[in-house]
Amino acid sequence: MSDFTAIRAVSHTLKEVLRQAITESTEAQLSGVPIELRSPKELAKSTTPVVSLWLYRVTRDPDMLNRPGARPAPNQRVIQPLPIHLYYLITPISAQPGDLQVLLGRAMQALNDHASLQGADLQDSLAGSSEQLRVVFETLTLEELTRIWHSLEEPYRVSVTYEVQVVNIDSDLEPIEVSPVKVRQADYAEIV
Repeated sequence: MSDFTAIRAVSHTLKEVLRQAITESTEAQLSGVPIELRSPKELAKSTTPVVSLWLYRVTRDPDMLNRPGARPAPNQRVIQPLPIHLYYLITPISAQPGDLQVLLGRAMQALNDHASLQGADLQDSLAGSSEQLRVVFETLTLEELTRIWHSLEEPYRVSVTYEVQVVNIDSDLEPIEVSPVKVRQADYAEIV
């Protein structure tokens, strides 16, 4: 079950994956580098290395909207959860180009190693839930990436985007009372 805090929980889950891979690393170039949920624009003036994990887009999953509603009882139907996809821009920020590349490579490696998030990986309000999330490397064209940076009003920085599928936000409403199916009938006819 996921409530309205699911978006934050996914962000904290990804942040924890990256924190363990980067901030807690024993590698000198990685150790101690924080992971921030703020935009690259907000972190641009940072004098120390940092990795921006910025949620830049949220979309609805149209295919999942047509799932049949769960029926906790024969005369009840649960309102379907809102299925969404979350898109993150991951941007390492450092004065040293070599450090940028190492941070980016390690972030990509960590998310590739955690392409499926479930169970103990899940943080915040998703902890202990049965949710299973897919983390997909999203290959945007240079034009699409440029649009993101243009909207930030910042010069382009080396960055990658990841999509998290499918996050469900459950309805806050109680199950709806419906009539149970009493008779099922199927007919057939020959098409002439």
